[in-house]
Amino acid sequence: MTNPNARPSRRTPRPASRRGLTLVEAMTVVAIIAVLVGILVPALGLVRNQAKLVTSQSNLRTIGALMTAYSLDNRDYVLPSQFDDTNNAFSKGLVRTASPAGVNPNIGPLRKGSWTDILWTVNKMGPIVLNDLQDTQVPSPTWDYRFDSPDYYAYVASDSIEKNPFRSTVEMKKPLKSNDDITASLPRPFGPGASSTETGQLGYFAANDFFDATPPTGAPSGTQGNWYTTASIRRPNQSMYLVDSRAGETIPLVDTAWKPDTPDCEIDFRYVGDVCAMLFMDGHVTVESKWTDLNDLERARQIRVRGLDQR
Repeated sequence: MTNPNARPSRRTPRPASRRGLTLVEAMTVVAIIAVLVGILVPALGLVRNQAKLVTSQSNLRTIGALMTAYSLDNRDYVLPSQFDDTNNAFSKGLVRTASPAGVNPNIGPLRKGSWTDILWTVNKMGPIVLNDLQDTQVPSPTWDYRFDSPDYYAYVASDSIEKNPFRSTVEMKKPLKSNDDITASLPRPFGPGASSTETGQLGYFAANDFFDATPPTGAPSGTQGNWYTTASIRRPNQSMYLVDSRAGETIPLVDTAWKPDTPDCEIDFRYVGDVCAMLFMDGHVTVESKWTDLNDLERARQIRVRGLDQR
């Protein structure tokens, strides 16, 4: 029987043992952290690469909107992939003219250029002044890119060019030409393709040269090349205008330029999963994995590159 007058016990509880981590336990914790980091780092890389793809797709959609505006302002004509206005026949006469007066452009002759030069000029996206270049290969460090889209010199010189929507957000790891002589390996349409000097620069978007508006060789003065209206494109939702490129701003209609895993292939499958991005004439953007050749792309995937004005 319990004594009601008994005093409650005031025993102090014995403190718990305070031993530290053993070496085995510490090594186990470190190993677990290392495993978690090994899982997390690749995942973060995939997220960053996916974000770059999303930004590149956004750039393509921006170009699509600018193309539409160009057509509305120019009697429904499709933005040409490249042009030659040496005879002053082009409606936008300021494209690739000396800017400022008396200064020659960095690449190629006056009044010859690509779709990027047209959009840069008519949308007044310049000037971008480059006056601090130390590269002795740069012929005109004071060129201000007012009537000429920024070229590879500009990407070496200025971080601000990274905001240019006419390039991908993913760098070129393997340009088309291995020749380090930039005078011999200029990007298209001024040369045969980007050289190894451009490794690490932002990747090109190349326009389908079905829309090449340069006059035929030997044509009389004032002759223009092929110009198409948007109404003449039979299936705009299947007609490709732009694609990721490792060669330059235009891509020719020859099978070698479209054949993956060959030395002369100009398509750059630069995103995760070996895919490239494409802009179509109706403004939508897709990504495509590697195909066999140009015929496979057109027949099996129903992506039109040639004969866009045919049924």
